[in-house]
Amino acid sequence: MKQIAFRRKRQRRLAGRSRAGFTLIEAALTTVIIGTGVLAILAAQQAYHRKNDWAARTGTAMLLANELRELTMTLPFHDPISGDVNFGPEAAEDVVAKFNDLDDFAGTVNASGYGAGTTFSPPINALALPVANMPGWSQFIEVENVLPGYLSASLTQPLGTTDMMRLRVTVLYQSPQDADPVPVTQLTWVRGR
Repeated sequence: MKQIAFRRKRQRRLAGRSRAGFTLIEAALTTVIIGTGVLAILAAQQAYHRKNDWAARTGTAMLLANELRELTMTLPFHDPISGDVNFGPEAAEDVVAKFNDLDDFAGTVNASGYGAGTTFSPPINALALPVANMPGWSQFIEVENVLPGYLSASLTQPLGTTDMMRLRVTVLYQSPQDADPVPVTQLTWVRGR
């Protein structure tokens, strides 16, 4: 009888000890579960920051594209003085503030009548003034003549040959990590005479 009582006491004592804390397996499992949860939260936060950065960049790019659109909205197709004799910027139009017609934005025009486009870095606003504190941003504008029935087609005509002009602005951004500027957005519109 004494042995049975002794065994019961010992079993109660051992049972009490095993319930007093966590086992190694329970502690390891808890660590894995909590660690997985923390990593999931960190991954979600990184995705949020990437999306927020992308949204800020595209918003800025659309603003810069619309600045060029506003600048060109009231300009005539060709030079008010010389007409359509010369395409691209005239000799005295060496800065954007002197551009007085749409074909000035076509840049250097080759013998076939197609312009190379013009890049503004730093970008400019609707008043043809540089936008301060925008490192890495640039605007590239192309001016092309298109046929009235083919406004969205890639088929273009030499400057001065049709009554429809298509303007396309590509806004680029070069972060310190990028080797070359990356296109962020593009805005295209058509003007008729």
